[in-house]
Amino acid sequence: MQKYRILSFIIVHILMFIHVVWAKDAVVGSFDFQEFFDRFLGQGVLNAGSIMVILAFFLTLIFGRFFCGWLCHFGVVQEFAWWVFQKLGIKPKTINSRLITFLPLFILFNFYIIPNVSHFFTSQSNWSLSLNMSYPDVWTFLPGVVIGSLTFIVDGFLIVYLLGKKGFCRYVCPWGAFLKFPTVLSTFKVRKTGDCTNCNSCTVACPIAIDVSYEINKFEKVINSNCTSCMKCIDDCPEDSLSYKFLSPIKDFEKAAISDFSYSKKSYINSKIKNLYKSLRSKDFFIIPFCILFGLSLDGLYHIGHMLSFGIAAIVILVTFNNEYSSKLRLFLLVFGLTFSLFNVSLKYSKSQGVTYYENNNYRKAVPYFNYIIDYYPLEIGKYHAYLSVCYYQLNEIDKGYEHYIKAKSIIKDDYKLNTLDDLYSSKKVTQ
Repeated sequence: MQKYRILSFIIVHILMFIHVVWAKDAVVGSFDFQEFFDRFLGQGVLNAGSIMVILAFFLTLIFGRFFCGWLCHFGVVQEFAWWVFQKLGIKPKTINSRLITFLPLFILFNFYIIPNVSHFFTSQSNWSLSLNMSYPDVWTFLPGVVIGSLTFIVDGFLIVYLLGKKGFCRYVCPWGAFLKFPTVLSTFKVRKTGDCTNCNSCTVACPIAIDVSYEINKFEKVINSNCTSCMKCIDDCPEDSLSYKFLSPIKDFEKAAISDFSYSKKSYINSKIKNLYKSLRSKDFFIIPFCILFGLSLDGLYHIGHMLSFGIAAIVILVTFNNEYSSKLRLFLLVFGLTFSLFNVSLKYSKSQGVTYYENNNYRKAVPYFNYIIDYYPLEIGKYHAYLSVCYYQLNEIDKGYEHYIKAKSIIKDDYKLNTLDDLYSSKKVTQ
């Protein structure tokens, strides 16, 4: 089946290229999972991205997470990264932690489900169902070249090198977490249909690091909700003991217990695969909160979005707690993580306080916070010079305000963003 899966990925990338370069946003807008949450749940707009997510959800109830295994462009980037590492003789260990469950769900609920559901209930008067296939445009959620390249390197390659197979899909991706729910109920699953010799070829082949051998021998099927229905385990089984088969969910759950879906200490311990995995589950009490806090401190700063910020957080924290790395490196990462987090928190606090005082016309108190950001934050300086120019103008310190106005003009190239300042300092410019 893998040649068909590769063909599927090729077709997906061709369609993406056509969509962005040729069709653009004239007919069909952004295809992004975020659309379902931000546009449909939040605003009632049924667009291309929302329809895609709804179809993916219901098809996952039948076929499992095939979207992740057959269509996701970022999933194939990570599989490619793993293939490159293997060809280079680099064999990263795959890290096992409960963070796999907690972090993607945290991102999904904290940034997408809770805010938009809350908005739905608090602003129902602004919510009305409508169909708009071209809204928003293709580039709405696509990062610039710098952040896009950094995301490709960090979440595509570095996370695989340091955390193992499909590190981003397992530790960060909220869309994979969203599809976990219908996957549990899916009718088609990888099932044991023949005698197993416990060679563990299926586990070695799994691109998302499921202990397939353990699960098919204990449950007669793969029950892990990370399964992406890629069928590599079926293709690599030398005994043809596995099949992708349908079974009614009612019959599927007749002998199932909730405990079956929890992690088993008997997973990943077979002598044939044990050296391929590294468990950090004993340290999860520290790993999970530290990772979430680090990611939150970074998220939204330096033009970094949720996926990249929490990808960086997962890498830093899991490497910090992995004793297979040198103690000096781990100590450095620990100090760096704590220091950088505190610095980021101070920036976010200053931005929040400064804007709050500004909006409440308390310009005197807003000034030191905006000055702190200008002194220490390397980005968005023009915006804060603009804030300061208004603050000083309102405080009758015109000369200081004009200095910041000129600095804002030199940084912000879109004149329309400075219309208010232009009006304020029009007479000042004449006298100058």
